Formats: sequence, structure tokens, C-alpha cells
Amino acid sequence: QSSRARFQIVLMLYDITEVYMIEQMQDDFVSNASHELKTPITAIAGFTETLLSGAKDDPETLTQFLHIIADESQRLIDLIQDVLSLSRIRAQVPSKGTKQPVKLATVVGQELTLLQQSIDQHQLTIDNQISSTLTVPGDLQKLTPVIKNLLSNAIKYNRPRGRVTITAVTETDQWLLRVQDTGIGISAEDQQRIFERFYRASASRSQQEVSGTGLGLSIVKELVSAMHGHIQVTSQRGVGTTMTVSLPVQSKKTAKD
Repeated sequence: QSSRARFQIVLMLYDITEVYMIEQMQDDFVSNASHELKTPITAIAGFTETLLSGAKDDPETLTQFLHIIADESQRLIDLIQDVLSLSRIRAQVPSKGTKQPVKLATVVGQELTLLQQSIDQHQLTIDNQISSTLTVPGDLQKLTPVIKNLLSNAIKYNRPRGRVTITAVTETDQWLLRVQDTGIGISAEDQQRIFERFYRASASRSQQEVSGTGLGLSIVKELVSAMHGHIQVTSQRGVGTTMTVSLPVQSKKTAKD
């Protein structure tokens, strides 16, 4: 009140759209995580109760149920590890150009060795075209899980006796890593959402049962973003999928130095 005859009003407007979206994402994450956790826990509890009720006396049933319990337990462990990985990534400060030389072919080779059993099961041909002399700047701690998840997806969602091709090229200001498979592919509609947490492209991946947590590509995107890069997907149903990761050679700060 500036005077008895005149009043002034201050109107303040706040755009809370982003805050609302974040809160909604948090609610969705808790809901989805609870659902994903409930599934293996329910299976473990159910089969355990059945064994305790007398099914353990049948050796064949006992072995079958124990395998199921072991599989569901591993699924639960994988889910918890992925959730913790996402939490750690979000808590970390993005990289500030502290890169080290990484022999890309060595890292890819190590991950392929760990996935060899799955490769043999699918009878896949692995075409690793990355030169053994290629050295790229990168954060090895973040880059390793990116490569691991991309290779794992290319193997899991491939067709029997299919092919996985890994290539890498360097450019003036960035370097690219491509992982191409001849799998079942992803529909155009699902490609817009595959990096969302817990999202599974059911329409494009229902042709085969594949275990997973639905968090692998979310982790990849978070890690790539933390390294100031970006990831692109190119896919066609029945033909295959190509994942391309682009990472900067050096940050602006490093370039000035």
C-alpha cells in the first residue's frame, strides 16, 4: 500500500513444469522398480514354499525348482546392481576432460571374452573390425559398461547364427563406436523410448524371450551423457540394429590447454 487511495500488487509466476516432470519420473521409477523387484521375489518365495511342502522329496522336481530359484535370484541381483549403477551415475559429477588413452580393441576383446558363452549359444559370428593400434581418449570406468551393455544387447537380441559387427572411426573433434547386429530389430515407435528406464520394446522383441532388467540402455545413455557424448539408434524390424556412440576427442577446456 503506497497510499490510502492507491494499492500496488506484485504477481509472481513460477513455471514448475520441470519440477513436476521430475517428480513424475521419480514416482514412475519407484513404481516400476517395485514391480520388477516383486516378480523374482514372488517366484523365489513361491517355489521355495512348494519345495518345503514336500516337492523336495522328488529329485527331478527339486533340481528343476532350484534352477528356477537360482535364475530368479540372479535376475534380482542384476536388477539391484543396475539400479545402483544408475544411482551412482546420477550422483557423479560429469567428466571435465580428464581422459586417458584407451586401446579400444583391447576393451572390446575383453568384454567379448566374458560374453563368449552367450555368443556360442546363439552361434553368432563376431566381426571385430577395430584396429589393434587404435587408441582413443576416454574415461575407462564409464566406457567399459557402455561397451558391455551394447555388446550384450547385440548378442541377446540377435537371431541364431547371426552376426555382430563392431567398428570405430576417429574424426577431427570426435570418435565413433558402432555396434551392429542382424537381430530382430526395433520398431520406429519403440526407438523413441528404448532409453527410458525399465522400458522394453515388447512389440519388436516378443519373438524371443530374453532376460533383462530394462535398465541397460538407460545406463548407457547416462554414461554417454556424463562423458559429453550422445548415442543414436538405427534399426529396422527383421533386419537388425545399429547403435552409434559419439564421444568428443577433447573438451574445450583441454583444447585451450
